[in-house]
Amino acid sequence: MAHGSIRDGKGHRAYRRKQAALKRRTAREDLPCGYGSTQGWGCGQHIDTTLPATDAMSFTADHDTAIVNGGHLVSQELVPMHRRCNWQKGDAAPVEIWAAT
Repeated sequence: MAHGSIRDGKGHRAYRRKQAALKRRTAREDLPCGYGSTQGWGCGQHIDTTLPATDAMSFTADHDTAIVNGGHLVSQELVPMHRRCNWQKGDAAPVEIWAAT
């Protein structure tokens, strides 16, 4: 599924509300980049929520599990991240290492 249809389709408004709520919480509680990531993404540094969206260090709300890797637009928790950290993560998925038997 193309990103455009995900972002503009069902759940888009709910996602935007969750994103705005996370931005307010990040500002209020000074949540660091990657706070709450179950997969350890983010640099752990302060996020300035007043920066313009075009700034590499501005706030973004990340899906810990990328939508293209099975994450859900609305039902999963969002993680505060810097735009740059989110871009570097991209659609990365955790790597599983199996021991030889």
